[in-house]
Amino acid sequence: MLQTAVLMATYNGELFIQDQLDSIRNQTLRPDVVLIRDDGSTDGTVAVVEAYIQTYQLEGWKILRNEKNLGWRRNFRQLMLDVLDYPVDYIFFSDQDDTWYLDKNQVQVDQMERHPDMDLLSADIDIEVLGENATVPSNFVFADQEQVLSKYPQDFTYHNYRQGWTFCLRASYVRELMAAYPSDLIVSHDNLTAGVAGVLGTAYNLNRPVGLHKRHGGNASGNILNLHSSRQRHLDELYLVLSYYTILEGVIRTRQHETESKVQAYLQFNQKRYQYANGRKFLATFGQMLTQGSFYDSLSNRIRDAIFLFKK
Repeated sequence: MLQTAVLMATYNGELFIQDQLDSIRNQTLRPDVVLIRDDGSTDGTVAVVEAYIQTYQLEGWKILRNEKNLGWRRNFRQLMLDVLDYPVDYIFFSDQDDTWYLDKNQVQVDQMERHPDMDLLSADIDIEVLGENATVPSNFVFADQEQVLSKYPQDFTYHNYRQGWTFCLRASYVRELMAAYPSDLIVSHDNLTAGVAGVLGTAYNLNRPVGLHKRHGGNASGNILNLHSSRQRHLDELYLVLSYYTILEGVIRTRQHETESKVQAYLQFNQKRYQYANGRKFLATFGQMLTQGSFYDSLSNRIRDAIFLFKK
């Protein structure tokens, strides 16, 4: 019998987490493993989760506490390592402040079982805005959205088409990713898993909502780099992108995929891009901007590289 796991990263989620715990527990396909990793909450998040597990006597549910704050990206990386110790077939990411529709996991696993070529299946969402300062994501529209499933376009840029909490991932794919993801790299779990599967041609979207996404001022995905950000923030973002291509190249090389040479070109470009930005190499950066524009995902990113050279 197939087994599933849910991975949830928490941080000061006391006010929102109850609904999500309920929607996981009440899934028509109940998860065999639920791993929750708290990143140093200063509110009652851990106590709420521990009481919830005790109240419902939830076998297979576990909350772990980080010894120090890792940040949500590294917290999810640790969860993706944690789950490798369990004999599960499918893995779901969970945010702490959304609500899944109760057939979400069943519907997604059914599709994955019908399509063994899939490594990742995302889905559409409904959105509820809870605060005046909340940002609302605009999701990619697939050309064949009227179909049940849409295949991701093969895109070599660092991007994501859907929110990570809508993902169903084949566990063997997660294991493959983590073998190429050393601790000195840092990348968003959703961009990583969706991006690599998109290049491999194994990522699809289920064109129906599977849950309610709640937007409020504290959403991690609402904290976006802009021209008012510090130079260090710009460098941090460039390192995220470099980390992504480093992992992507490792997976592509292991699979001996047909895109290997193109992926290596993207990796080399981003290695130089980070090196030039970190060393304030004005001529080299402008040379890259003028001669290698196809490696940028937008004109604004090229302009951003120039502007942040002059920031302290």
